Amino acid sequence: MADEEPNKQLGLLVCLAALTLIAVSLLSIAAFRFRKCMMKQKVKVSLDNDEAMLMPIKGSGFLFTLYVLLRFIPREYLNVLMSFYLSMGSIFALAAFLKEYKKPSILTGTICVATGIYYFVSKNWILNNILSFSMGVVALESLPLSDFKTSYMLLVVLFLYDIFWVFGTDVMLTVATAVDGPIKMLFPRNVFYDMESKSLLGLGDMIVPGLFVCQTLVFSRDVVHRGNLYFFVAIFSYFLSLVNTMAVMVIFKHGQPALLFIVPWLLITFTATLLVKGDMKAAFNFDVLTTFKTEEDVKKEKEAEERKREKSAKKSEEDQDDEEEESIRDFFKEMILDLFGYGKENTKNVKTDDKKDTQKVADAVANEKKNA
Repeated sequence: MADEEPNKQLGLLVCLAALTLIAVSLLSIAAFRFRKCMMKQKVKVSLDNDEAMLMPIKGSGFLFTLYVLLRFIPREYLNVLMSFYLSMGSIFALAAFLKEYKKPSILTGTICVATGIYYFVSKNWILNNILSFSMGVVALESLPLSDFKTSYMLLVVLFLYDIFWVFGTDVMLTVATAVDGPIKMLFPRNVFYDMESKSLLGLGDMIVPGLFVCQTLVFSRDVVHRGNLYFFVAIFSYFLSLVNTMAVMVIFKHGQPALLFIVPWLLITFTATLLVKGDMKAAFNFDVLTTFKTEEDVKKEKEAEERKREKSAKKSEEDQDDEEEESIRDFFKEMILDLFGYGKENTKNVKTDDKKDTQKVADAVANEKKNA
């Protein structure tokens, strides 16, 4: 028994360190992928102040609905439905994550589908983390906040939201532990002798601060040109905030709302660095969508928007509804095709590669003739 207690403590430290490392890695990878997406102008829309304000309201509604359903529907039935929905969604998230490193194909698509299905059946914690990691990165690289004013407001509002649902009620904890799905990171509390009981870190505690951290990389490198300074400040503050959260959790032996510690650490350190470096005005005027846009890009977007409005005005309401239904069908069809490498973007890339190969052959033939 005397040896068991130190092992328990060491196991818990390993567990918390692993969860912290996973979270910091997720935010770091997502930030650099986010910047790459913005440079290529793949993302055309961002969350504004109004949408940011609605997030806690929508989140509360969804959370409370699940909580009520858990009271009236047998937990195992609701769990199967939610788990199936999340597992299927995570298949496409995994495919989108891998797309950056490996061109989609039948093989990669099959691996993604097999991973999602096997996770749904087995609830393996390692597969859970792989799928959750993919979902977190893909969400962050495709859902930017417009500016720092929006991100500050969102962080403060969700800071209050997290405190209420964790300390004020048992809703958050009940839902988080009841729903099996790739929406949290898991790690065994003691890898030395107990692999069954696990600690968790919710995906929201990574995505919410991650939205802000992604902004800091673009701001630091492409607006004020200070290298990765603000990104390092943000990511190190996030790391310290998780250490702070877990230390309090260990001391009081009670789950803590992570945003209670994350938000102050992020906002105070970032604001202090802005003041020291004299970049407050640049931060106030920062807009992530316009950072990489030229005047010509803005002009083209305005013209396209005007054409879209004119086209929409000519159509009847019924035609617009039909078009929306068709666009939704096309969206899901494209997602499935893209999963196995048959999407429009992949086809376009193949044609471009074929043209390049043809040009290379033509150049080689021309060089041979010259040498002859």
